[in-house]
Amino acid sequence: MSDRFEPLGPLTGAQDGLIKVAAIYARDAHGRALCQLRDDFEGVAAGGIWGLFGGKVEAGESLRGAAVREFYEETGLVIAQDELAPMVEVASSVLPGWRIYVFELITPVRGSAIRLGEGAGFAFLTQEQIGSYDFIATYKQFFEKIFD
Repeated sequence: MSDRFEPLGPLTGAQDGLIKVAAIYARDAHGRALCQLRDDFEGVAAGGIWGLFGGKVEAGESLRGAAVREFYEETGLVIAQDELAPMVEVASSVLPGWRIYVFELITPVRGSAIRLGEGAGFAFLTQEQIGSYDFIATYKQFFEKIFD
């Protein structure tokens, strides 16, 4: 299983001390993107803004392992690492020194199966809706690329 990510935008800064985030681009059977409305309380980066499900890679954890764990913690959905395809690597627009690795989840997701464990909410959004919602700049950049 290869984890070759396409760089998206400038990837500046040293690799040492880089904080990695694994995120998942998932869709439903209609092709709409599964997005998370982030919690809006103290200590949450980009609180109250839309993004993808995912989170920080823990010490000793692989990117795929972190993506699977975070997706389960945040949605209650169990997925396998081999259901993930690497997409892009992008520098965080919110936290300097953070790098986001976005995987595509190959299997469609059913909204009725989601049990939100983190975040203020979730929605399956069309391209047009994504353009009108308040998204973290990093994810706006991601969606601009995939909808290009």
